[in-house]
Amino acid sequence: MTLIRRIPLTRRTVLRGLGGLALGLPLLDAMRGSPAHAGGSEHPKRFIVMYTPNGTIAKNFWPTSVLSETEFQLSPILTPLAKHKDDLLIIGGVDMLSAMAPNLDGKSPGDAHQKGTGGCLTATELLPGNFIGGGGQTAGWAGGISVDQAIANHIGQNTPYKSVELGVAVQGANVGGRISYRGPGQPLPPENSPYAAYQRLFGDSLGDPLEVEQRIARRHSVLDVVAEDYKRLRDRLGGEDREKLHNHLLGIDAIRDRLDKAVVKFDGVCQPLDLGPALDVNKIENMPIIGGLQMDLLAMAFACDLTRVATLMWTNSTSSAVLSFIDPAIKDGHHALAHKGDEETVKVHHNTLINTWYASQLGALIDRLKAIPEGDGTVFDNTVILWTNEQARGNNHDRHDLPYVLAGGVDSVFNTGRYVEFPGDTGHNRLLVSLLNAMDIDATEFGNPIYGTGPLSGLT
Repeated sequence: MTLIRRIPLTRRTVLRGLGGLALGLPLLDAMRGSPAHAGGSEHPKRFIVMYTPNGTIAKNFWPTSVLSETEFQLSPILTPLAKHKDDLLIIGGVDMLSAMAPNLDGKSPGDAHQKGTGGCLTATELLPGNFIGGGGQTAGWAGGISVDQAIANHIGQNTPYKSVELGVAVQGANVGGRISYRGPGQPLPPENSPYAAYQRLFGDSLGDPLEVEQRIARRHSVLDVVAEDYKRLRDRLGGEDREKLHNHLLGIDAIRDRLDKAVVKFDGVCQPLDLGPALDVNKIENMPIIGGLQMDLLAMAFACDLTRVATLMWTNSTSSAVLSFIDPAIKDGHHALAHKGDEETVKVHHNTLINTWYASQLGALIDRLKAIPEGDGTVFDNTVILWTNEQARGNNHDRHDLPYVLAGGVDSVFNTGRYVEFPGDTGHNRLLVSLLNAMDIDATEFGNPIYGTGPLSGLT
């Protein structure tokens, strides 16, 4: 049986999530010098996307009192990130050009929200389809691979799971409820339930140790029988058919290896989670607890090296969720609030509160990763987080000057602690190229290159 490699724990850290969940997390120094790590770095690089919908309030989002890239005041919305200011790279002036340009017949599929959600990580136009958006416009899925999956294809080959897609109250199996794509028209749905996600990630490792061993033995027995049947059949064939069966055998070996890697040895270094009593994941009032559990789970998956790429999608495009748990005075759905005019000061205030709460969740995610020791630092030191949205402003569906925030630790390739502004018509596909390069992927373009090539200058 192949187990994830561990080393003796020299210190322990306990994380407490929003649901009061206690997590025992390991000191990760087991992968030093491993060839499995992209770029041959001392510790594995990791990548996270955090998505929130419906745009922001520009005047309350962008930094103020800007004297230079490093001398500025965080805005009201970004205030919850104050203690992490030196780890942030706030990026202004970047446009989602791929979500604005018409296609060849002069009409691009989809409404503004559909284009923005489908294109936020793919930088491609939408495919034609039957998803109905605003004004009766229709669209299909996104037309390309998403940046998280391009990164997962590079750094996720040696972990049990190439990537993990998590959601919090994401509604609808449509383009507005998906940000991650294996390829054109191939969306990856986020898992809304931390209980289901936990079972998927750790299920093979749960239960009495003897039961776990017996389960693994039964699985090996089945795979061994299948492999022997293939070998006997292969010996009776030749040429192309023999090669095909040989590839099937390799596939069986790969399945065995991946399933075995997914077995976590709970030996005091990496502990199973207690998720507490199950909550209704579809109730909006449970969002703080469910979101906290999802972030706890994400942190544990990184700590146990089950994956190195993750997305966390908070609700969905045009979400009508009433986030009154933030403030009882909030009575409107988020999408409706986002459409209110700038003169409606009370509604703008409520929308600001919502976006400020989302910023606090980014801060909570950073806290969790900083609490996991790794070598002389933490897991956060080797992680890049992108906070993205499908709109810049909700009340006019603007996709210029998107509210992008990168967060990265001291070993990140990005030069953080800065607010960097780019000139207009800077396509966000260049930001995605920068993310690929940060993960040691040699790329000069991503998505539709007509919107720009090469990385954004000055980020590293």
